[in-house]
Amino acid sequence: MRGHAALLVVAGLTAVSGCGTTANPIAESPSAPAATSAAPPPPASEPASAAPRPSVTGPDAPMLLGQRRLVIRPAEAGESILAVDDTGRLNLTDGPTDKGLFVLVPQGARHQIRTATGDQACLGLKNNGSRPLTIAATQCDPARDGQLFTIQPPASGDPATYTISVSGAYLLVSRTNGVIAEEPGDATALTAFVLVDNGPV
Repeated sequence: MRGHAALLVVAGLTAVSGCGTTANPIAESPSAPAATSAAPPPPASEPASAAPRPSVTGPDAPMLLGQRRLVIRPAEAGESILAVDDTGRLNLTDGPTDKGLFVLVPQGARHQIRTATGDQACLGLKNNGSRPLTIAATQCDPARDGQLFTIQPPASGDPATYTISVSGAYLLVSRTNGVIAEEPGDATALTAFVLVDNGPV
């Protein structure tokens, strides 16, 4: 009986010693600290929903993201606004019209200018031969360069205004020719435009 008990004690000590040998490599394994470092850090900023709302006239304005209807008004033209006339041309109007609302649809860094009433059309550059370039409503085609407008604050002047250009030609208000598109020269005075919010699309 004593011999049998001694064998049991020796076997027990061997089992305990074996468990200790197996546990040590796990405790010293380099992968153990990695589990702690891999834990995601607490968020460093507020949720997106708590971010400040975009400014009305800044580059992230809802009007520049296709979310709002708008009126385009030359900054120095009093109450006149841009509208599509009965011939389909973009021109100035002083009276009430249902063809003066537009939506700016982002296309990369540029925009399509789509009509916001009636049949949806897009403004596009029109070549008139020897006469000045004009802008006219046409079928929307985002692959057409003449429909992709660059809308940006002017290099100087009121930051709440924008210059509008397409294919290198800027929209200008001419006393003799109305709204035209022209490549700027040394003496060209660019027309600045104000975007007037008219509610959600």
